[in-house]
Amino acid sequence: MAPRCDREETLIFVDVDGVLNVGIHDEGKAPLLLRDEDVQTAMKLAKRGYKGPEASCVEKLSSLATSQVGFNENDTYEKLMTRQGAEVAEILVQRLAEVIEKAGDCQVILSSSWRRPHHRNRRRLLENRIAHYLGKPFHFHSATPMYREERTAADRLETVGEYVADFCTDSKEKLGLVRVLMLEDFFITPMDGWKCRGHSVASVSAAEQVLLSYAKSALPATSDVRVKVCHCYSEVTCGKLKMQVGTGLTQRLFEEAKSFVSTGTSPCSTDTSETPVLLPPIVPKVIENKVEEPAGFVSTVISAFVPPIGSMVHAF
Repeated sequence: MAPRCDREETLIFVDVDGVLNVGIHDEGKAPLLLRDEDVQTAMKLAKRGYKGPEASCVEKLSSLATSQVGFNENDTYEKLMTRQGAEVAEILVQRLAEVIEKAGDCQVILSSSWRRPHHRNRRRLLENRIAHYLGKPFHFHSATPMYREERTAADRLETVGEYVADFCTDSKEKLGLVRVLMLEDFFITPMDGWKCRGHSVASVSAAEQVLLSYAKSALPATSDVRVKVCHCYSEVTCGKLKMQVGTGLTQRLFEEAKSFVSTGTSPCSTDTSETPVLLPPIVPKVIENKVEEPAGFVSTVISAFVPPIGSMVHAF
């Protein structure tokens, strides 16, 4: 008798800030968005020896832009910065589109703060850019619950985990294989032992085990669940300066995500995917103040969620 072929589902959870752009942790403030206007201004100010109130931002932006990304990128972070007033980097959106295309029939769920109603226009612009690279219309299939307050990495992991559990509960009679791919920077947070659902999350594989536990709690034992977390995070050192960075979807993570969604695509496959370990989203804040800078350079620190006006941007 031929084996019974149950339905497969692939869920892709997409964070935006720190995944489709690059952010730098800025203690006590919203993260700094790496964008071309600000990097150019920062480099000019750094050369002039700027020591004003935003000297820390200037140092971080100019240093990160010229730092090597690593992770198979073979280039500096300047390659991944946003350009011409955009809030996402085209190269990173293109990579996401390729992952979606590789996955085939999948559900793409927006897990970013961009799912909130006041980011509706940004979400539409992002969907249009993804559609451009896919060569066909695209809309996020759904979003994680909007009512959830998320301030920590654990909050985000729990939100996605509960979505997965609810999805599996609703579909458990039909599913043979569930793949869960999470593209996330966890509010630019390292895997340093923070707690989630009673687990100590000290590695990417530990975060994956948390998601796996949510899914398995809602599925019959005969179902196969495979989970991958792409942790878009790194700690970058430039001389004495140490930065926590939401790296964006680097080349290595991009390759691993594509490999994950295309592994074992046969409907009756029983192969178990490796749980790859890899290399965190960010809380939106609005900050507006003028910065006094030498030689006529003025940088206004604003949120990325208002129209850019030639600024050094605190984002997310």
